[in-house]
Amino acid sequence: MTLKDKYAIVGIGYTPQGTVSDRTTLDFHLEACADAIADVGLKREDIDGLVCYRYFPPAPGEGDVTPYLVAQHLGLEPAYLAQDAN
Repeated sequence: MTLKDKYAIVGIGYTPQGTVSDRTTLDFHLEACADAIADVGLKREDIDGLVCYRYFPPAPGEGDVTPYLVAQHLGLEPAYLAQDAN
């Protein structure tokens, strides 16, 4: 297998850790993704894939945060969506 003509540009986004009042799980995902997009210097329309990682189950009263939901809130239309979870 060769990596010729295949690439990934990856940005980093992070959020405060611990108990942060008045913030939802989706808020944290959106902040981290927006920061990662800014970090890598791309425009939203340049994004063609989104992979979300979920370590913890949804918080009480919150629904599951899916890659589709994150993409929708960020105004992205990626060709590839995936989620990894423990």
